[in-house]
Amino acid sequence: MSEQAHDEFNYRYPHNVFGHIPGAHTGTSLGTGDRFAGFADLFDYPDPRRLDLRASLRNNLSTGENSWLVRRYQQRSPITLWMMADLSRSMAISNVNHNQLANLTHLIAHSAIGLGDRFALAGFDSDLRRDVSMMPTRQRSMPLLAADMIRDATPAKSAGVNGLISAANMITSTHAIVFLASDFCCDIEVVDKAFRQLSRYTVIPIVWKHDDVNHLPSHAGWTEMRDAETGERRSVWMRPSIKKRWQKTMDEHFEQLTACFMRHRVRPLFAEGDVTGEQLTQYFLGRN
Repeated sequence: MSEQAHDEFNYRYPHNVFGHIPGAHTGTSLGTGDRFAGFADLFDYPDPRRLDLRASLRNNLSTGENSWLVRRYQQRSPITLWMMADLSRSMAISNVNHNQLANLTHLIAHSAIGLGDRFALAGFDSDLRRDVSMMPTRQRSMPLLAADMIRDATPAKSAGVNGLISAANMITSTHAIVFLASDFCCDIEVVDKAFRQLSRYTVIPIVWKHDDVNHLPSHAGWTEMRDAETGERRSVWMRPSIKKRWQKTMDEHFEQLTACFMRHRVRPLFAEGDVTGEQLTQYFLGRN
């Protein structure tokens, strides 16, 4: 286990949460909490512990009534943090490996459960990875279990990320923050469709960029290439013009991806190597 094992980050859900189970996020129900929601008559809400004598006296003097007022508070409620993990072939052979993805999963699960929220996992490649998925839970052992599921995941059987759509269909939580971790080297239409399905949630794309083009030789000569999805190797006579053309293709792809993010009003977090709790905290503070 890496040093990130016990790392965590701070976050807040941007909407009010309806629910009666105590949690950490601003709720819409009245109950135990720390956010004042007004006064009520003691006979309507018989809780003498919250009796406010000053407010009662002021009210009686101004209205001429003889009533007792109690303070009411908004209930804080929990949400679910979902981790959608890309286990496709391009992720497996790029500069991003399963260990980095597992560290991120542990970080999110540990932070969620530590705050009293639920954590859930949906792995995908060309299909939904049911062997790397779990439904919402608060069990303390889940961060380690989820990380190990990703580290021990078998390689994708075929190319593509069509399982992303099935993974999005798994998310049925009423209130959720969805982390979508991928290199996004895939069909933009698949990503666009997934975002449409997740439009009711707060979606955070975590984008690992490939650095393969930067490692290509700048001079002419033979070099061995490996397809990011099929895994096939072939020798290519590399020329500076080919490298520039491939770089242009990657730039155009990420321009289309950025346009997709803007269209769905999601703000990505671009990552190089392990994602830390500080990075995610800064993201939620709007400073990334």
